[in-house]
Amino acid sequence: MMGKKELEPKLLYSVSIENLVPKDNFYRRLQEFLDLRFVYQTCKGIYGKTGNPSIDPVVFFKFVLFGYFENIISDRELIRRASDSLGVRLYLGYDLDEELPWHSTISRTRMLIPEKVFEKLFDKILQMCVAKGLVSGDKQSIDSTLVKANASLETIEKKRPELELNKYIETTRKENPIEEIKKDSGAHEDSSAHEDSSAHEATKKSENKSGMELVALPEPKGKKEKRKSCGNEEYRSKTDPDSRIARKPGKLTNLYYTTHYSVDSKAKIITDVLSTHSDISDSDTLLEIVNRTEERLNKNGLKIKAVAADRKYCSGKNLRELERKGIEPFIPTQKHPNTTGGIEKSSFVYDKQKDVYICPSGNYLEYRYTTKRQARVYAVKNKECFSCPMREKCTSGKKIRFVQHSIYKDEYDRLAVRIKSYSGKKMRRIRQITTEPLFAEAKQNHGLSKFMTRGLQKAKKNSILIASVQNLKRLIISCNRKLPNEMVKQKIITLINNCKPLYEEPNFCLV
Repeated sequence: MMGKKELEPKLLYSVSIENLVPKDNFYRRLQEFLDLRFVYQTCKGIYGKTGNPSIDPVVFFKFVLFGYFENIISDRELIRRASDSLGVRLYLGYDLDEELPWHSTISRTRMLIPEKVFEKLFDKILQMCVAKGLVSGDKQSIDSTLVKANASLETIEKKRPELELNKYIETTRKENPIEEIKKDSGAHEDSSAHEDSSAHEATKKSENKSGMELVALPEPKGKKEKRKSCGNEEYRSKTDPDSRIARKPGKLTNLYYTTHYSVDSKAKIITDVLSTHSDISDSDTLLEIVNRTEERLNKNGLKIKAVAADRKYCSGKNLRELERKGIEPFIPTQKHPNTTGGIEKSSFVYDKQKDVYICPSGNYLEYRYTTKRQARVYAVKNKECFSCPMREKCTSGKKIRFVQHSIYKDEYDRLAVRIKSYSGKKMRRIRQITTEPLFAEAKQNHGLSKFMTRGLQKAKKNSILIASVQNLKRLIISCNRKLPNEMVKQKIITLINNCKPLYEEPNFCLV
């Protein structure tokens, strides 16, 4: 016989939330796994001693961790989803009949708690990963991605001078003397009068026989208006002034932030995360990320030996500083086309002792000057260049041929040899399988696709929490793996000892 279920509410229930949530619930295990009581001591100086009690700071961090685990980026949606989940209520410490905080309370608390508390949470999880053996520290991969800001291009406005009106007038008067202004104004009046008279004559000629005036004459063909472009130097967003206009292949031009990850190669554990303005180049941020990562790893007794990054991070200054620290950089260089002549630069031989270049015809190119971009320029003498039989192939026009290289030439030469080696190919592969998949995972599953908050400081806090969630996932998975029993373990050790030549790599270990 087919049954039919109907809900018949009771007047009284004898049930508790502890009995309703399964023992193997994820948030039950997370509660036992991660102890957040250290937040009380860290946030002790933030709150006053009088007034109404605020939301528990531990509860706040549980809220935001739950949100990024479930890919919830809206505070309203965060409260709505938490209210009808028994496992989350138990994790937060709210009973069945307790009302959850308002979404605005989450926003205000995020603004109140400083960034250093978020950093301590990230450091605590990283320390747990190191203790579990998931971080080796010697090989780090660094990459960046654009994260959409909570603002639209329709909200941008032209920047106004930061000076007050009186100071602005004074500075403009100093820069533009009165005599020059009078001359310019007189010339402008004459030109404007001339333009008005010519325009009046043109309108007279444009009158037809019927006496009707042609209001607008057609523009001459072939002239197109210049396309107006918006740049960060002239425009900014009214809703989120910290966001910046960014353009990237495959992405729409919009307002973004940039998030950088430093990832350990052993188990894809994030060792540092940093969010910056999207108009700051990656090469200017590399040393800051390396210093932050090095400081964290040194506290845990680890040391960086090699760093792999995208070509956007490459600069001579970065290469020299990394080598000074004893770190091997594996960063491809930017490709610069040959625009100085027909013969490639590789055909010119550099004599390091004499500090000259020798062209294919045997002429010497001596040092002339150093550019603003820190490049040493070498050029041949005028007579030798103009009388050279290969001049037509080498260069054109009245200019002489010159060759230039960076003041960091030695660092770039060592980098070229390092990139082509076996270690260079290996580090390139490590970078491709570590940082890029982590960004895809964070954007699809953990809310890195868009920052719903506004301001760079809040963006930094959000990125720290997302990276903490990703590390926490890998830590929980590693702790829940079933280890082999003693008999199976002894057999594995015996098998490895018999095949010892196959496992001579220093990074190999048996867990």
